[in-house]
Amino acid sequence: MTVRLCAAIKQAKQVKPLWHGGWWSKYKYGEAWQIDYITLPQTRQGKHYALTMVEATTGWLETYPVPHATAQNNILGLEQQVPWRHSTPERIESDNGTHFKNSLINTWAREHGIE
Repeated sequence: MTVRLCAAIKQAKQVKPLWHGGWWSKYKYGEAWQIDYITLPQTRQGKHYALTMVEATTGWLETYPVPHATAQNNILGLEQQVPWRHSTPERIESDNGTHFKNSLINTWAREHGIE
């Protein structure tokens, strides 16, 4: 075996995929959520965005309409939609926008044991 092949095998063994409904996933249910914002037509309540939160293994979608895409609204959406219906996630994935990667979010995630 070549060194390159051995390194590739070693790396592949680190990710332990799980079989879920006919396909492989590297996460267990509720462990990881993927979040982003979409723009909406403004509602009568002044909501112009929706925080979308997708559970990584099932594709289950949760939404939280907000007036602005901010770190504070991320936290409100995640706290109101995710932990109460599902387990608290270990990991949250995003596109790394400034409303997702900042000190407020980092502190909140650390306090909740989230990557």
